[in-house]
Amino acid sequence: MWFFMNTCYLLSLLTFGMLLLALLQSFFHFFIFKANHLTFMILTSIIYLFTETLIIFFFVGTGVSIKEYTLEHHLKPDYHRKSIAVKRRVYPPLLLNMLCMIILFALVGAVDTGRISVWIYQTLFGLCIVHFIFVKKIQHECFRDNTNNILRMAGVEGV
Repeated sequence: MWFFMNTCYLLSLLTFGMLLLALLQSFFHFFIFKANHLTFMILTSIIYLFTETLIIFFFVGTGVSIKEYTLEHHLKPDYHRKSIAVKRRVYPPLLLNMLCMIILFALVGAVDTGRISVWIYQTLFGLCIVHFIFVKKIQHECFRDNTNNILRMAGVEGV
């Protein structure tokens, strides 16, 4: 559990850095590893989607583990309910951000072919990054709540 959670944090930090670089690249037209903006956005989208998918599977996996543990040890279903509440809190903004980012990644091609104005794309890009930060704050709170729920379930007091 700790390995995957820390991996999620590291990949989120990497994704944030790549998104900022890509936004700057859209303004100043510099190359990163000999990649223009379009090519770098493809790499960024792969890392972003991998990270967010890993986060989703983290919460799914811990939720299944909590449910199985409570059933095996005849515990009250409160721990499982708390796990479900955490998922209900994290999934809607996470999935909305994924949708917004996928649209943004598709718009790179529209900007490259001249079908959409660069300033519209850059404005949407900035808004997506702001929403990304908002989602990361929610994810951090949910990671903390989920971990505390698991620790209480295991008989160790949470932080």
